[in-house]
Amino acid sequence: MKPLVFKIYILMFITSGLVCAQKKTVYSEAFSTDKNTTAIFNLENTTVAIEASADDRVHFDYTLEFNGYSKKEIEEKIQSVSVEATKFENHITLVSASITKISDVTYAYDAPNGLVLNYNGSSKHTDSIVRKTKDSILKEIRYNNFGKLKAPFKYFEDRFKTQDKNGKLKNINKGNVKILRSHFIIKIPPYLKLKINGKDAQITMRDDSMNELSVVLKRGYLYAKQLINEYNVFKIENANLRAEAIIGGTYDFNNISNGLIGSAQRVNITSEFSKIQIGELQEKVTITDFNSEYFFYNWDTDFKRFDLFSEYSKIHLFYPKNYDFSLKVMGNNTKSMYGSKMEVNMQPTSKGVKYNMMERKAKGEGYFSGAINFDIIHGIIYNYNDTFSNSKH
Repeated sequence: MKPLVFKIYILMFITSGLVCAQKKTVYSEAFSTDKNTTAIFNLENTTVAIEASADDRVHFDYTLEFNGYSKKEIEEKIQSVSVEATKFENHITLVSASITKISDVTYAYDAPNGLVLNYNGSSKHTDSIVRKTKDSILKEIRYNNFGKLKAPFKYFEDRFKTQDKNGKLKNINKGNVKILRSHFIIKIPPYLKLKINGKDAQITMRDDSMNELSVVLKRGYLYAKQLINEYNVFKIENANLRAEAIIGGTYDFNNISNGLIGSAQRVNITSEFSKIQIGELQEKVTITDFNSEYFFYNWDTDFKRFDLFSEYSKIHLFYPKNYDFSLKVMGNNTKSMYGSKMEVNMQPTSKGVKYNMMERKAKGEGYFSGAINFDIIHGIIYNYNDTFSNSKH
C-alpha cells in the first residue's frame, strides 16, 4: 500500500531576517458582569478556548507565538487579525476574524508545495462492529481534539516531507520549518447567557458548562466537556463535533462526518447526512433523523424512554445489558439485520402504512430501565446481541 500524503500548509516567505520564538499579544481585555449580562461572540477563521472565570468578569486574552518567522512576517500576520470587544448596556460583543484560518498550531515551509505529512496508512482495518464502552468514547473525544497533529513537532518531524514538481517526496531541512501557535483564551462566569456565531471556527469548551448557550457553527469544530442547560440551542453544520456529555437542550446536526458524544440526557436531536456515535443513552432522548448513521452503544440503568424517528437512516443498535427493557419498531421499507442475515424486510404499501416490524416486551423480571421506540422508514437496523458483527456497510 502506498503511503498516505496529507498537505498541511502552503506558504512562501522571505528567509532573511528570521527571528527566534516570539510571543505577541494580539488582544487583552476584561469586562465586569452580573447575572443579567449577556454576550455574543462572532468568530471567523478563529480558534478559541473557553474556560470558567473565577472573578465574575469576562476575560479576553489572545496571543500568537512565532517560531522561525521574520519580523516582517510577524507584523503582517498580526495585522491580518482583527479582534475587538465592546460592552454596551450590559451586553458584551466580541468580533474576531482573520484573513486566513489560524489553528492552534500551524506549520509552514519554504517550498512551492509546502509541507506534507507522510505516514504508512496500512493500519489494520476490520469490518467488524464492536460495542464501545462509554469510557472508550470519552478517550477518543479527549485525544488531543484532533489527535497527533497537535502533538509537539518532534513527535512526527521525521514524517514531514515536501514534494517536487513531479510529486516525489523529498526530505526537508527541519530547521527551516516555521511554527505558529495561537492562544485565544476566553473566560466567562457560569451565569453568562452566551451566543456564539462561528464560521470556520475552532471552539474548545475546556470546563463543564452550565451557561445557557446558543451556538451556530458552520465549518470548523466544537469540542466540549459537559454541556448542561435545558435551554441550550446548537446548530452545527459541516463541522467536527466532540462532546463528553450533552444534558438538556436541542441540537441540530447537518453533515457531521464523525460525531462523538459520550452521553446524552434529556435532549432533542435533529440530524441529517451525519455519522454520530453515542457512548451512553440516558434519560429521555429523542432523535429525528434523515439519512444519517448512528451507533447506540450503551444504555443507562434508568434511561426511561428513547424515541427515534428516521428516514433513510442506518442504525447500529446494541441492546441494554443486564436489565429489563422493551423495544418496539414501527416502519416500512426497512431492513432489520442480525450480522449479515436479514430478519425483516417490510415493503411500503400504496398508502404508506407502517407495520409493527419488531417488538420485545418487557420480561417483568428485575429492574425495568425503559422503553426503546423506533419509527423508521427506508432504513436499515443492525442488531447486535453481543459485541461483534461481520456485516459490511
